[in-house]
Amino acid sequence: MPNPKDFEMNFRPESYWDNAVSGLANIKGEMRRRILSNAFDGGDFNFLPSSIFSDELSDSERLLTTSVHPTYMGGEYLPPYDSGEIEIARVSLQSVTWDVISIRAIKIPQDRLCYRVVDEYETPFKSRPLISLEPFSFKELVSFIDSVENGHGTRGLTAVYRDYNYEIIGPGRSELEGLVNFVRVSSLFYPDLESWYETEAMEWFTSHLAELEFEEET
Repeated sequence: MPNPKDFEMNFRPESYWDNAVSGLANIKGEMRRRILSNAFDGGDFNFLPSSIFSDELSDSERLLTTSVHPTYMGGEYLPPYDSGEIEIARVSLQSVTWDVISIRAIKIPQDRLCYRVVDEYETPFKSRPLISLEPFSFKELVSFIDSVENGHGTRGLTAVYRDYNYEIIGPGRSELEGLVNFVRVSSLFYPDLESWYETEAMEWFTSHLAELEFEEET
């Protein structure tokens, strides 16, 4: 596990809705989000089509966009948002179609927040807690992500996908290296979330490499 001392574990956004980044949080497409992020870094938006800012593409726009390359399908087929719902974090898998798992929050009566986890395949995710009185702290969000069950008896949304693919492609250093970046966790509300799981991925790599080298020596 990454060292908690390297992160602000008690960081908690005041709100998911009254936030400077809230207007971009529900853009479904992973590639569209990355293009926008690069545009923000470069400060040039003049070349971007208006559709790239849309939360969801129309059917015709989605067909046109995804015809460019299968990776542009990532996130575009996520379920619709409920009224007032917002994505607080996402897990992106570097598969052929760049599959996305979306973690969402919505306000419910008595000033509470309700959470759900969805993907593009109607996977029956189970998550706890379902309800909180305020936005997650950084520590609480990490715990939430690591405790999600996907209906197949596995827990967590990161290492389980690297392990699954490693079992398929077989053991080897190059295979391990190729899977380090297979899972990306990101959030507009928790800037350090990606770094946390990048560190986790390197620990996963180091652990599996040690096992591989031990097996090769015996």
